[in-house]
Amino acid sequence: MAVTACSASDTEPESGGVSPGYVSKGWVEREVMLHILDRMLTDNEPEEKVEVITGGQNPLFESHVLKEDEGGHYIEFDKDEWDNEEVPLHRVDVALIYATNFDEVTWCGEPVGGEEFFDSYMEEFWDNLDSHDEYTASIADYVDCGDGRV
Repeated sequence: MAVTACSASDTEPESGGVSPGYVSKGWVEREVMLHILDRMLTDNEPEEKVEVITGGQNPLFESHVLKEDEGGHYIEFDKDEWDNEEVPLHRVDVALIYATNFDEVTWCGEPVGGEEFFDSYMEEFWDNLDSHDEYTASIADYVDCGDGRV
């Protein structure tokens, strides 16, 4: 998981140029981790764990991927709100890997490690869907304990 999430290109397919419907593996991995972490923050006693899972000074806070309001911590899914000039995307990816691997997925039955939950999705769905919208719907369903087939 760590190797592909840190790839330099997030938009260029190997054949060169960007096709309109191209979905990179890095983008899918990031979306899966964002959704898993969002659910961890909702379901896994987030206030006690957010400092531990993010490691204090953290690219997730610095880039505005992870935010806090009066309701607690939450994930900012709108990429236009992120600050990737101060914090390069590869640092965000590494922080997401650390955060999702730190805790367990406890809301879908038997607890399973975040990394295992992530890997299961990627093994089943990577390169099987055709658009960002299809992946987004599939990921949301999977993280909400569905089968990911939407």
